[in-house]
Amino acid sequence: MSTNDEDVSVKTPKASQINRYQRVLHEYMEHNHSRAFPLNYQFSEDELSTVTPESILKWMNKKICGDADADMLHGDIPTPIRCSHHVLDFYKKSISYFMPNKGQVWDPETKRGNPTRSKDINNLIKKVKEIGDTVEGDQKKRKRDTPSTEPTTIAPPVPQLTLPSAQSAITVPINTAVPTHNAVPVQNVLRRLVAQNSQFIELFGTFSETMKQFQTNLRINNQQILAEINALGSVAPPNLGASAAAASLTNPPQRKQGAKKSQTELGDVLGTSV
Repeated sequence: MSTNDEDVSVKTPKASQINRYQRVLHEYMEHNHSRAFPLNYQFSEDELSTVTPESILKWMNKKICGDADADMLHGDIPTPIRCSHHVLDFYKKSISYFMPNKGQVWDPETKRGNPTRSKDINNLIKKVKEIGDTVEGDQKKRKRDTPSTEPTTIAPPVPQLTLPSAQSAITVPINTAVPTHNAVPVQNVLRRLVAQNSQFIELFGTFSETMKQFQTNLRINNQQILAEINALGSVAPPNLGASAAAASLTNPPQRKQGAKKSQTELGDVLGTSV
């Protein structure tokens, strides 16, 4: 939040945010009245109307340096400060939320309006911000200018691996110009590289043989599939129409014969010939 007056037209904060505002107001009111209040105490409008910019400044002074009577608005602010301008902005916003006339700028002559919107409070927060920016800038500059006390260690060159092409093998160009005091660590590294390269060579050899076998199997499968296709193409498809006609000639319809038999049986029952 900036040190400018806050926008009073913003939407209502969430309940959790209001609880944080309430805790700040509770701490400030205890300091302002020099007495303790219950945590769930609800301050009346008359009690909130007694809040002044001067009392808020004293409370902020105590937060900044531990001395409520210090005139940090017009004098020097001792460093290191105990809270940043971000914290002071939040204090200001928290107290302002409960002020009866929070939409009005503080009028020092009539002593009316929102006391957190007085120029003195804004100027104090701005002053703390400038001190904080200066201290942070000095710290960064000192860190940049301070020479490093750590010993510089030059690492030995790392060997480079070249992946093999279709006709080339793996090569490991190694810089042999190694300082004497680094000989043992470099030898260990090179031994590990040789072992790793041997594993790659064996893996690539096995992989090559597997691919050749797989290629041979695919060719055999293709030949078998083509033979099946040729065999299927040489067989003439059956003539379904001729087969149906032959079946009808071999097995003539039995409907009339069945009807004739039924009539004969009926005549036998009636004692007459049909």
